[in-house]
Amino acid sequence: MTKTKKLDMELPKEGRFISSEFPILRENLTKIDQAIVDIEEKVDEKAPSKHTHSISDVTDLEAALKSKMAADKTFSFADLSDIEGAQDAANNYVLYKSSNNHFTFGSAISLLGTHQHKTEDIVGLDDFRAKINEDLTAYGRLKQANEWQNYNKFTSKVTMSGSLELLGNSSFNLIHNNKVVSSLSTTGSMLKGPLKVDGAEVYSKNEALVALQEIRDEITKLRKATSPLEILMTESGAIPWPEGMTDNTGIEIWAWGGGGGGGDGAKGKSSYGGGGGSGGQSVYVKIKASQLKSAKIIEIGRGGRGASPGGGGGVGGYTRIEGIITAYGGAGGGGGGSGGVSSFNGSFGGDASSNGYRGSSFIYAGGNGGNGGSGHGGNSFFGGGGGGGAGANNGNGGYGGESHKGGRGGKGCKGSGQGGGGGGGYFPGEDGGVGKGGNGGNGAVLLIFFI
Repeated sequence: MTKTKKLDMELPKEGRFISSEFPILRENLTKIDQAIVDIEEKVDEKAPSKHTHSISDVTDLEAALKSKMAADKTFSFADLSDIEGAQDAANNYVLYKSSNNHFTFGSAISLLGTHQHKTEDIVGLDDFRAKINEDLTAYGRLKQANEWQNYNKFTSKVTMSGSLELLGNSSFNLIHNNKVVSSLSTTGSMLKGPLKVDGAEVYSKNEALVALQEIRDEITKLRKATSPLEILMTESGAIPWPEGMTDNTGIEIWAWGGGGGGGDGAKGKSSYGGGGGSGGQSVYVKIKASQLKSAKIIEIGRGGRGASPGGGGGVGGYTRIEGIITAYGGAGGGGGGSGGVSSFNGSFGGDASSNGYRGSSFIYAGGNGGNGGSGHGGNSFFGGGGGGGAGANNGNGGYGGESHKGGRGGKGCKGSGQGGGGGGGYFPGEDGGVGKGGNGGNGAVLLIFFI
């Protein structure tokens, strides 16, 4: 719907029925008539276009005219404070005539225009420049980028909000009382201690080495104090009692019997090599010191004697602490074509033969001796190894058996009808020789005190 701007009257619309337009026209004519009435009333209130008034009819006009200045009044420059622009001019500005006959204020130096002066013509320039250099040297404060050259001394606090960059091989030194206390460079740095990082002291290399050695010494002392004390008995004698032991002290005991001696195959019987002696038995027990105090001595078994020509090897001696532990010795090897001797611990000496059978292996029992004819001695994990059998018909001797804790067996002699190796005890058995079996290794007792 379109309306007039002033009286907001609706305008006719094409296509609308005339019957609809009459009410709208009636309303618009009414608005126009009222507007004309309002205008006439306003016009009636106005004065005629040509009329006069006496001065007394105009309120305060006479008083206002009396306060005005005379037409011929003059002013001095000192009276120009209320002139437009005077208040805005800076102190010491001058009034000058500009273009178009206008006057304005400006600085005296601006009136000089572009010009130059010699350095010596500027009064106080040298003093001012020296003062600037002094300030820069004292405080080092510049608002723009600056490249420091030669020697620059700062006598007051210096604050940097950015990073410090060293170019090339330049170094950064902190000097106190003419001594360098800290130095940073690409070739090496130095800091004067004591140094702390996050409140914790940082040790130098020498201090760290000293501290580490002290720690090692303490560990060694602790190991000595906490490690068990071991005593190995290789000869019969009284039981040793170390200092610091109590009835409740734990004791581990390992015992090894003597190894059996090797047999001899008899020189005239070339087809029979001497049998190897069997290894000595190993026995283990763990008791309290109060139990061991009931015993008096330790008996160490000797290795069996190696056989003379044509004879059998001797039995190894037993090792014991009476009432506590007993380890039996190994059996002797056979000689002169006879079979090997058995031992109390179930091991056997090797037969004097030519079959070359290997001796059996065990864990605690000593290994059996190897048969003549190059039989190898049996192995044992804890006991002694069996002796190797001697060669037959000019054959090689058998190897002695191995042992993890005890002694290894002796090697059988090469040839025909010679001696077998002795069985191992705690110590190794001897190798067999010409016309003689090897002696068995001696036994021993290992006492381990947990003080």
